[in-house]
Amino acid sequence: MAFEVEELIALVDRALRETSGVDQLSAPVTAQSKMGEPEEWDSLSFISVFTAVAERYEADLADDDAYHFTSIPAMHAFLNEIL
Repeated sequence: MAFEVEELIALVDRALRETSGVDQLSAPVTAQSKMGEPEEWDSLSFISVFTAVAERYEADLADDDAYHFTSIPAMHAFLNEIL
């Protein structure tokens, strides 16, 4: 099941805004975004992103999979492999 990167961008954007409690992020989430860009994507919000993606795609993710969740390109490639 391949999916568009735009869906992942929207999911990460929403998770970051909810975790940070802001209406607008310091920078937009794009197909090239990674932790720290936007600045709200930090080690604490990382957990929210990981959880939101796992829930949305009903993926059984292991802690070892977490390193794939540090950028949109890495997440997108990983999810296209496992889903």
